[in-house]
Amino acid sequence: MGWESLLSNKKFNVAEIMLNIAKKYKSLEFVKPIKWPEVFGVWREGEAGQASWKKHWEERGFASWEEWREAYVAPLEPKNLHWSLYKINDPIKDLPFFYGTPTRGWVDKAYGGKKTLLLKNLVQLPIITKNEKVLSIKKYFPKKTMLTGLIYKDNIILIEGQHRASALASWYIQTLLDSEVTIALAKWNQNEIPVLGGNYNK
Repeated sequence: MGWESLLSNKKFNVAEIMLNIAKKYKSLEFVKPIKWPEVFGVWREGEAGQASWKKHWEERGFASWEEWREAYVAPLEPKNLHWSLYKINDPIKDLPFFYGTPTRGWVDKAYGGKKTLLLKNLVQLPIITKNEKVLSIKKYFPKKTMLTGLIYKDNIILIEGQHRASALASWYIQTLLDSEVTIALAKWNQNEIPVLGGNYNK
């Protein structure tokens, strides 16, 4: 039974559409099913207006944010995945156990050739400790933010939100975090998550 059928029945069992979240992610709380266009729309709202990202996609030959990010996620075929929105009630404790985005830039510059890296380990590296964007996010963390990720082999692998996630994974314990953090998640059932990005030869 698809989600549309479940949601059309007001008596649907939430357990039927919840993802199986590993116990190590203790604070995740199911909110609702969510469709990819809504996930993509929230992503656009948070990123497309930033001048630094505009320069990034133009340098790589893309005409718009949409064209760039659609090419970025294309290997995942995200419209064919079943997405759920979860609230992260204690992001400071849970985010260190998320894995970084499997993107070409991060693989080459930070992961030592691996496809991803545990954020707890990544945030110890100079690429994060001296990252001006991450440091700025720590100072002015948004009141409300949504990350995007996949569940693969009981791990949460980010596909969007690396800088915000790194800020949370290296948060100063003595500093109050007064923000609502959520994540859109889908289960990845294929053999491996593909490396994203680097598709700039247009």
